[in-house]
Amino acid sequence: MKIGVSLGISSREPIQHTVEVVQSAEALGFDSAWIADVQLSMKDCFAALTLCAVNTSKILLGTGVTNPITRHPTTIANTFTALKELSDDRAVIGIGTGWTAVYSVGEKPSTIKQLERAIVDIRSLCAGEEVEGSDSSNYRLVTATGKIPIYIAANQPRMLRLAGRVADGVILMGGANAEFTAWQIDHVRRGAEEAGRNMGDISLDLWAAIGLADDREQAVGEVRHWVASQAETFNKWRELPDFLRPFEDEFKAAGKAYDRHEHMSQHAGHAGSVSTELVEYLSFVGEADDCLAQIRSLEPLGLNRVTLAFRAGGRQQRMEAIHEGIIAPLNASAA
Repeated sequence: MKIGVSLGISSREPIQHTVEVVQSAEALGFDSAWIADVQLSMKDCFAALTLCAVNTSKILLGTGVTNPITRHPTTIANTFTALKELSDDRAVIGIGTGWTAVYSVGEKPSTIKQLERAIVDIRSLCAGEEVEGSDSSNYRLVTATGKIPIYIAANQPRMLRLAGRVADGVILMGGANAEFTAWQIDHVRRGAEEAGRNMGDISLDLWAAIGLADDREQAVGEVRHWVASQAETFNKWRELPDFLRPFEDEFKAAGKAYDRHEHMSQHAGHAGSVSTELVEYLSFVGEADDCLAQIRSLEPLGLNRVTLAFRAGGRQQRMEAIHEGIIAPLNASAA
């Protein structure tokens, strides 16, 4: 199983530092780096990805994630075509309906139909094919250089089935829990079956936060802000699966307390809206051996990658600990 890293660039963080983090992640065996596209509360992901592309050589580089509302599909296709060139074919498009980036400017996330159309158009544009515009006139991307993998970020049934129908990969935005992840993969499988696709052609990438510390209370505290952001999204679900219903009141509390200007901030006040029980349900917490055991318990589900999010402070130390305690043992067992 491969291990990726998910990053956001806070207003206090120099973009060049993000490049150094990604360079270090590459050296420590992380296979991919995904940078959040949230335009009001984080620095520009594409500026960072461009610098990362020309200052690394192996690691995959993607958005974690972009959307077709604040970024037009033609812009996404053209930007990633450039990143593909600069990175020597290491660019990956991470895309979803939009959440904080969209709600914060008074817009609504795309519908499933809109997102599917955007993905089909992006894929066609990258291949140099013509796309039909809203006024029935055709257009194409003259800079196109070929296919770029598209991963859909999803957690609810309809989005998961969409990923199964059309995506090269799916970013499972649920949590570090076998029951939850198996439920999500089952919906991806249903979508693949509807489209006559083989599940082996779809990369499964579980995203979750990791709090790595000898002191469990400290480990839990490091990922509360990430769990609160997940809880806020669950609050908008029309119907919760049975295994999430015990946390319904927490989802409501997170939805009420959430401040989008503090999205994914370690110091966000809304981090206190979630319990230790929910944190432990949705994230990897504890010593390295504990987190490794959690990750290995998910291997039978057929995951291709686990992408880890962790607090910005002390990133180098955390990445070194993840390399030593998680990446190296996984590589050794796969050899």
